[in-house]
Amino acid sequence: MNDKDLRVIKTKKALTSSLYALLEIEPFSSITVHKICENAGIHRTTFYKHFYDKYELLVYLLEVIGKN
Repeated sequence: MNDKDLRVIKTKKALTSSLYALLEIEPFSSITVHKICENAGIHRTTFYKHFYDKYELLVYLLEVIGKN
């Protein structure tokens, strides 16, 4: 994946924002890829083009938070 592609940036931002919002209202253990995608308005196949699973997305979210 080209991390400079605006589509990739937009998709990753939507997924991380979705996960962050869900974490504010429920524990990580009850969050599913389906919920993340539904909340972000992104298909699951697109999710899996960018992340292996919800744990990889969580690591990415923590890295983004750490950089800011």
